[in-house]
Amino acid sequence: WLAHAETRGFPLSRHNVFFSPDYPAEFRALSTGEPIADPSVYICAQDRDADGGAGPNGRERLQIIVNAAATGDTTHPTQEELDRCTHAMTRSLSRCGLQLEAAMPHSLVTPADFEVLFPSTGGALYGRDSHGWAASFLRQGARTRIPGLYCAGGSTHPGAGVPMAALSGQIAAHTLMADRASTRRSRPVAMAGGTSMRSATTDATA
Repeated sequence: WLAHAETRGFPLSRHNVFFSPDYPAEFRALSTGEPIADPSVYICAQDRDADGGAGPNGRERLQIIVNAAATGDTTHPTQEELDRCTHAMTRSLSRCGLQLEAAMPHSLVTPADFEVLFPSTGGALYGRDSHGWAASFLRQGARTRIPGLYCAGGSTHPGAGVPMAALSGQIAAHTLMADRASTRRSRPVAMAGGTSMRSATTDATA
């Protein structure tokens, strides 16, 4: 949700996480594509500083995120499903003591919307899922099968997050430089000619 809303009841800072009381159940629901009854909620209160303190008077800008299955390439939620998701999110926040304005102006971005923006992701924000012991080995590497095309970012090796994405960029740059560097050796040959220059002169000596 990209929202503009009034809040009350909980002292927000810039970054806030409200955890589900049953975190394992949340991920079981994600693995089956079922809606999450009591989701964990992340809120970025963009008009506040990192130390919290008093919020702005009236409405403030909020980015609100909950987990959702990356099925944007196969399913498109109905309005009823979107309303249920919004209700589950506000109910989780209420349980933690935060009240959002009931009819807050907002735009709800779904995995289907992300799939349109980033095809073949299914709507996943951070690329291929990281479940299973071999998942990290299945990430896209810097090289591709298309000559001259290299990949970098949170969806490629070594993984998501700003530090990992920066490292991915370094790996891609080093890989490109290694691939494009000239490794052919020059053959030694004899070259005719030389350097033309005036003869050196010396002063006469007694």
